[in-house]
Amino acid sequence: MYLEIALVAILFLLSITNSIIYRKKPNIIVSSVGVFVSLLYLLFVFIDVLKPYSWIYGIVVAILITSYSFFFMPKKVTKNITEYDYFELEKTYLELKDDREKLRQRFLSTITLVNEGIVFYENGNKDVILSDYAHEVFGGKQNTSLEEHAKIISDIDREDYLKTIDRVSKHQMTYEIKYRIVKNGISTWILEKGHFIGVESKRSIIATIMPLDINCYKKTSYFDVDSLKPEEKMYPVLKELTEDHKSFTFITIELTNIKDINEKYSREIGNLMMNDYIRYLKNLYQPNINKFFRISGIRFVMIIDDYRTYEEFHRSVTSTQSELYNIKMSVSGIKDVVRPKFGIVNVTGVKSVDSLNLYKLGIRLLEEAIESNRRNYSIFGE
Repeated sequence: MYLEIALVAILFLLSITNSIIYRKKPNIIVSSVGVFVSLLYLLFVFIDVLKPYSWIYGIVVAILITSYSFFFMPKKVTKNITEYDYFELEKTYLELKDDREKLRQRFLSTITLVNEGIVFYENGNKDVILSDYAHEVFGGKQNTSLEEHAKIISDIDREDYLKTIDRVSKHQMTYEIKYRIVKNGISTWILEKGHFIGVESKRSIIATIMPLDINCYKKTSYFDVDSLKPEEKMYPVLKELTEDHKSFTFITIELTNIKDINEKYSREIGNLMMNDYIRYLKNLYQPNINKFFRISGIRFVMIIDDYRTYEEFHRSVTSTQSELYNIKMSVSGIKDVVRPKFGIVNVTGVKSVDSLNLYKLGIRLLEEAIESNRRNYSIFGE
């Protein structure tokens, strides 16, 4: 009696376990039969007529368990992979597929939230796919070839644009380019930043684009120079620094040849080169937007309150070989050097300094540097 109960219990557990693990239709059917046969034993317990034959039922269950076990033994799918290994691989694949789908949905949702347009260069950068906003900016077809897409770019900038896209690879993974597009007879500057994506031998690029409104000095919302605060916002900062007796360096800057660049190329080119140069200075010496100011069209003020940063700036500003004077700004294939002049005042923090007088001193030193043919800078006390 106890043996039959043990056998039935084993059969029942095998059936339930296999139906949970192997959730495929054939296995579930076989497991259901096992559960039915094990529950059938209740008839031999509660019906008196069948009780004498329970031992026969026990033999049948034992045979069934043996064959049942052989049925669920791992089978070789290939030479080295069993059916259970295959099941584990399939489970991993489904988990990865689910994760990939979540990433895809997250990425698509991100595209709808960003302010910039998104451009995809696919099929070895031969095809172009535009997000809704990018399509609104460029016009034309949303899914087209690079050759067709490039037709909207002005003749002046098209060659440089195509060369830039062609150069992007795993060795040069990022790029930034400014070019003009012509739509309905109206020219618009575009800033495009892209990143290489390579899977095996397939080349593709994902890029963001934004139109630049550069017809006037204020306010484009895209330029680094437009993020700078005006002169009147400078005085409270100077007052706070001097009243707290903090040491800092007050630097006045003029980009002296921007007017020449405007005349030589165009005001648009001059504005873009000025913007890129100011970004260069900000990134190197003062990323804090609250300590960089625009006091006129081509004049700026930068406050450095870190001694090590000033040491780096001093080494660079006093060397004629420094990139401060020799870095080439590249806009739409046009390359030129921006010529800065600097007026520099070091404030030691020993005593309070009048903000207005400090500003006037900085301007006087700047004008001395501009008039000098010998140096591009003038440092108070040197």
